Amino acid sequence: MPRRRTTDALTLRGRAFVAVGVALVVCGILLGFRDITRAGVLVAGLPVLVLVLSRTQHVAMTTRRDVAPAVVPVDEPGDVQLFITNPGTRATPIMMAEEQLDYALGDRPRFVIPRMGAGVSHQLHYRVRCSVRGRHQLGPLGLRIKDPFELTIRHAIVPGVGELIVLPKVVPLLATRIIGGLGSEGSVPHMIALHGEDDVSVREYRDGDDLRRIHWPATARTGDLMVRQEERPATRRAVLLLDNRAQCEGEPRPAASFEWAVTAAASILALVIPSGVAARLALDGRVLGDATRDALRLDDALIELAVADTSDSPTLVPSIEAAAEAAAGGALCVAVVCPLPDHEADLLSRVRAPGSAGIALVQELPGLSAEAAGATAARLRDRGWGTVVVPVGMGVAEAWSSVETAAAGVR
Repeated sequence: MPRRRTTDALTLRGRAFVAVGVALVVCGILLGFRDITRAGVLVAGLPVLVLVLSRTQHVAMTTRRDVAPAVVPVDEPGDVQLFITNPGTRATPIMMAEEQLDYALGDRPRFVIPRMGAGVSHQLHYRVRCSVRGRHQLGPLGLRIKDPFELTIRHAIVPGVGELIVLPKVVPLLATRIIGGLGSEGSVPHMIALHGEDDVSVREYRDGDDLRRIHWPATARTGDLMVRQEERPATRRAVLLLDNRAQCEGEPRPAASFEWAVTAAASILALVIPSGVAARLALDGRVLGDATRDALRLDDALIELAVADTSDSPTLVPSIEAAAEAAAGGALCVAVVCPLPDHEADLLSRVRAPGSAGIALVQELPGLSAEAAGATAARLRDRGWGTVVVPVGMGVAEAWSSVETAAAGVR
């Protein structure tokens, strides 16, 4: 069982007893009254005796927390059931309890825990609400135990914590023309090396084609080698790159800037994933999503964004390379970035495959000139991306509404 941290101290009443007792002892000695001296020793020694006895008593407690729901949207409440058990062989005294919470979760709830016999459990309930995304800790439970005379007080921490995940804010966004273009299943050429498949179309033979795909009737009819070209439905795909650098161009990145980027990423994913788009999220040098299905569930994406944090890495290259691998073969590319060095902007521009669309939301930072974001946006725009420069203070919905205009340069 984990060790419990306890501290014992005298209360104000206990310290008063000690002060009065010492005064009586001094007066008794100076005046020569032994009875006063004995009374002083009794009065001063009582709190000390109770303090010593309290340290020999061990209160064994265990806690368990059930959070429903364990994952909540920002500003939504979560209910916590706190189960306290006395696994010891002795009854516990009446105790005051205070749940230790992150300040973002509001006031710390306080309870009075009644006497609990051996093996008895007691259930408590409280509600939390948070306006800050992230993984928040619930607990541990703090106890205050006083003796019957209220001369001493014991502070104990019962180990055991719970967890509440608060999702980032999702701003409703309008589907732009470029997103609407993903609204229906397309089709791409796909060759199947199986005999007996019904061919949809044929084309001329090219070096490297499998000879088993030769379409003999068409070859006989045209006099040239022709091969079968099958078609299959194309999966609509999107790759979102989130810039989580703690510093951009050598300047510290404000926390508000990263929170804006997380909100933007969450809102964009909430727009494209429900429409049936297989989305991937490139973050912190890795790609999030099911590699077998090339898709990311919205719930999983929001949880990843809820616990996302800034990185000390000065470069975005690992994330760009991960995004490029995920976007290979064609996908809608969306990047939420801060100003980038020219070589990283060039590398990012190549994430978008020819014929695919690319959108970049480039944030301005207070510590950098507006030209830095403009230069990154212009460099991506020259390479076929639709770019939007996001000034400080612009809302996510307002920035996204500019995507329609920016997308005109993508075609």
